[in-house]
Amino acid sequence: MLFLSTLLIASYTAPPPKTSDHPGFARWMATSLTWGVLSTTSTRSEGSTKGDAFGNPYSFADVDGVPYFYASGMDASMVDLFGSDASTSRGTLSLTEASSLEEVAACKIGHLLGDPENPPCARLVLSGSLAKVAAGSDEETAAKKALFAKHPSFKMYPPGHAFYVVKMEVDGVWLIDAYGGAATPSAKEYLDYKPSLV
Repeated sequence: MLFLSTLLIASYTAPPPKTSDHPGFARWMATSLTWGVLSTTSTRSEGSTKGDAFGNPYSFADVDGVPYFYASGMDASMVDLFGSDASTSRGTLSLTEASSLEEVAACKIGHLLGDPENPPCARLVLSGSLAKVAAGSDEETAAKKALFAKHPSFKMYPPGHAFYVVKMEVDGVWLIDAYGGAATPSAKEYLDYKPSLV
């Protein structure tokens, strides 16, 4: 399975699928982008108000469509999700094609209608419950391999901060990648998607 995951990641270095292929385009974004905004329900009163949505830029990597994060219990988002005052483990991961390392004309401010809010500058929001991955498991090994490949600096994070792997169990997909409104492929369509390897 790890070989297949590596093969699938490698296959996404190609151009994106057609925008009409909503599950495929969503998976391409999750594999191609390196960071997004992880939003949780705040449990803190420092720099936030309890109950507010709290968006935090977060690096991630996906394995077969599942977003994984390398996190510390000291991080505000993890306090919201797993701290003693946590009321929900749900969150959203918001991605924009504007964060791509390659310039996307539809996202470039000043280029015709270019702007991160321009629908052809794709936006993806994944929703679901977040959970810590069991330490020492095969899943943790695969997730760390993907995370460290995308974010080499993670290997140098201080051990005293007790970093661990967290995954999002995706149950909602919201995508805008063209004019005409949002597409909402099912989580099953998103997770089951297999890219063409030709």
